[in-house]
Amino acid sequence: MNRSINPFSLSLLVISIVLGPRESSAQWSQSNTGITDLSQGAYMLGASPTHLFAKAGSTLYRSADNGDTWTVATNPVALNPTESGFAVGGRYFAGLNASTDCIYYTTDNGSTWNPVSNAPQTTVVRGFLANSTHVFAYTSTGGVFRAPLPGDFWTTVNTGLSSTNVIGMLLVGNELFANTIGGGVLKSTDGGSSWSASNTGIAPGDLNGENLWVMGGALFYTAQGGGKYTSTDGGASWSTWAGLTQFGLGLLEVKRFGNNLYMETRHFAGGIRDSLYLSADEGASWMNITGNLNAADLNGSGIIENNGCVFLGYNLISPGQGIYRRCGATGVEEGHAASMRVFPNPGEGRITVVLPQHAIGSDYRLVDITGAEVLRGRIGGAQMDLDLSALAAGAYLLRVEGDRVAPVRVVKR
Repeated sequence: MNRSINPFSLSLLVISIVLGPRESSAQWSQSNTGITDLSQGAYMLGASPTHLFAKAGSTLYRSADNGDTWTVATNPVALNPTESGFAVGGRYFAGLNASTDCIYYTTDNGSTWNPVSNAPQTTVVRGFLANSTHVFAYTSTGGVFRAPLPGDFWTTVNTGLSSTNVIGMLLVGNELFANTIGGGVLKSTDGGSSWSASNTGIAPGDLNGENLWVMGGALFYTAQGGGKYTSTDGGASWSTWAGLTQFGLGLLEVKRFGNNLYMETRHFAGGIRDSLYLSADEGASWMNITGNLNAADLNGSGIIENNGCVFLGYNLISPGQGIYRRCGATGVEEGHAASMRVFPNPGEGRITVVLPQHAIGSDYRLVDITGAEVLRGRIGGAQMDLDLSALAAGAYLLRVEGDRVAPVRVVKR
């Protein structure tokens, strides 16, 4: 049932924190219609505003109906169905594992592909990130590459990067973080032009990065050797962290989509299966959404949230399983606008806005109670900062152009 709520009539927000993990009864179903060969597993790759992308074997697939059916898309390079994907500025970028150019883009959802200038070569493009002016690619051997939007010409930006084996990147406000194997965490305050180590407090044996994410306004880092750390000062210093009970024997993957954090963990000991958890309140509580997922070892290959559903692909270790989909309990109602999160709210100066991936590249507007516009800008990443210091105290409404992100009430103290 749909309810229309005036955001300015909202005067009280009650937050219920559940200390233990909650179980979810929502079910997963296989989403493989149209995929012909799962003998080598399936991998979720990315999403554009209208399509999902996945691969199975040497074939690239796309879905225009949120995973109900899949059709064959054109590989950017013959027999190379890509390793990663990212949508920004009307383009979907594909990262390859190749001996030639490793970045292509499409404007027609994989019917045709376009090369970029000065693409990384002979490496694996593990993923992409964007801010308001540039799109970035991080690689297994070539470090970080950067291109001014819309992403035609790329350059290497590795000055100060002590390891070019980059496993992940993070955008926090205007600051970039690179999670590396061998160099730990590195930080850039100038859009990637230069990097400096951000490892104070991290043990020398824990510089092989595993996961790096933001939760509740703090940074969290896990190392491949099992080390766990947190930083409350933007990476200037780190302290050891006990982790979460849900980790079990290890944390495999963390993904954020708007308000929602997904965490896949390993639990072989004591007959407990691998698990997938969801938090919609910045880690204050976690819901176990493993449900009826097949196989004790999830071996998840890419967690993607799209249009109210979450998708997970089983890789080569679990052939035949393919792609699973779970809808209706991701924290976003299927068919409705996704949400964004603002903290602190109420705020006085700078506030942080966390947005769904599909909002990147859209314009935002902050309006006052009369509807007058007080701020406007372009969304460059899944997280951005807004400066409210020049605004009068009161209530405002933050809107994203289009109808796929629900507006949110912002209060200036």
